[in-house]
Amino acid sequence: MKIEKVQFDSVRYNPEIGAFETLVKIHDHGQTFSYPAQVKAPLHAEYSIIARGLSQAARNAHKNASGKTRLHHATPSKSVVADASQKNLLNRLLGSAAA
Repeated sequence: MKIEKVQFDSVRYNPEIGAFETLVKIHDHGQTFSYPAQVKAPLHAEYSIIARGLSQAARNAHKNASGKTRLHHATPSKSVVADASQKNLLNRLLGSAAA
């Protein structure tokens, strides 16, 4: 297994459990897989410790995951992204009347 790149979505702090959480994307052999990850740490913990913990949690999930538990992502085409954002904008502007 050769992991080419590890990427975090927005890192959030969950005060209820005292942990940082994010969705980690792992690029491995030209494919992208996503894993939810969390690391328990105080709110004032150093970012390097948090990043290392989140990265390690995702790497462990990637290493131990069977095909059923991996979230594999294909790159969406630009037209799909544009269509989805237009619908989202209409829903926000018009609310339930747009449906």
